[in-house]
Amino acid sequence: MAERAITEDNLGAWLIKCDPETKFDLPGAMADGMDEINSWSVVPGYRADMMAPNDKIILWVSGNGRRMTRGIWGVGRVTGQVEPEDDDDYFSDIGYWLDKQARDAVELFVPVDIPLLNAAVSADEIAASGVTDLEVQRMAIGSNPSWVSKEQLKLLEQVLPGWTDDVPDQETITITGGGAGHGSPAKNAIVEAIAMAAVIEHYGDEWTYDDVSSDKVGWDITFKHTRSGEIVRAEVKGLSGTKPIVFLTANEIRAAENQVGWRLAVVTSALNSPKVWHYTADQALDVAKPYVYKAALPSK
Repeated sequence: MAERAITEDNLGAWLIKCDPETKFDLPGAMADGMDEINSWSVVPGYRADMMAPNDKIILWVSGNGRRMTRGIWGVGRVTGQVEPEDDDDYFSDIGYWLDKQARDAVELFVPVDIPLLNAAVSADEIAASGVTDLEVQRMAIGSNPSWVSKEQLKLLEQVLPGWTDDVPDQETITITGGGAGHGSPAKNAIVEAIAMAAVIEHYGDEWTYDDVSSDKVGWDITFKHTRSGEIVRAEVKGLSGTKPIVFLTANEIRAAENQVGWRLAVVTSALNSPKVWHYTADQALDVAKPYVYKAALPSK
């Protein structure tokens, strides 16, 4: 067996790479309000097995530099054990991925807390600081995670911002408001459950409700007013962030267009201080725009 390059003795930080040209639309996500990374895909192997809570981790943007400056765009911590992707085939799982085939191939996610920088620590700045032998500098095309040795990190920290604080011993459950392209489906389900409860509480005792989320009808809860008989068909979206930016499936769009009483209920800051926002079907449809198209092409 070949000797492993990374050990607990020489590991300074993990490094995850983002290609904004062909793989993941980080510029678009940031323009939509994303200010932190909470989860990232990694390749199975001993490196992924080594990743542990409190490990330092760096976000490196690769590519040709036209969309984003090449270099470091965030530093933070691993917040939990690497976890497997599940079989959830929900539309929003595409998130900001540009390469659906690459997204479909993901097997593992690592939960992280990486605040995004307003401007990169560029690859040129890093080289000028004397750091020229990082694995990502020598092998730009490689799988996640890459790594930085302790010796390299000592030099690199001269040009880096400070690290986030140590994370608690238990896993921190966070889902990015930019869509499920980063957050694991398992954690998204937790946030959605919190959001469902918040919306039910918001409507109060004057409304009866029926959870129809498993029926795939284009909304999650059917509310009925006990006195007037008014029907509200609420599609619920839960976010850990503060910006109400969500994905709607084709089924949800159809329901918004055709079902009387359809409403969109978005719950922001679901994990700490849930806030419920209500939108009519017209309000949701007015701002919705196509993001991904499915094309069933002939094979001959």
